[in-house]
Amino acid sequence: MASSVALNEAQAHLGDLLDRVERGEEIVIEREGHPGMKLVPVATQNPPSAGRRIGGQNLLGITYIAPDFDAPMTDEELKEWGY
Repeated sequence: MASSVALNEAQAHLGDLLDRVERGEEIVIEREGHPGMKLVPVATQNPPSAGRRIGGQNLLGITYIAPDFDAPMTDEELKEWGY
């Protein structure tokens, strides 16, 4: 389970919190008593190569989008869409 700290405490002791996170602990930072963000260690063991899809998704869990998805449409395609 993650430890919780208030935002003002996190600001005052950020270095100490980062040391704890580097050792594997997860820290939840709260603002006005409500969880706002979580500090977690970055996985460094066997990172996938950039741009490589994993199970049809990227590293953020977003479904793959083709690199040319925002390329301009041809005149023919625009006519098909009614433009």
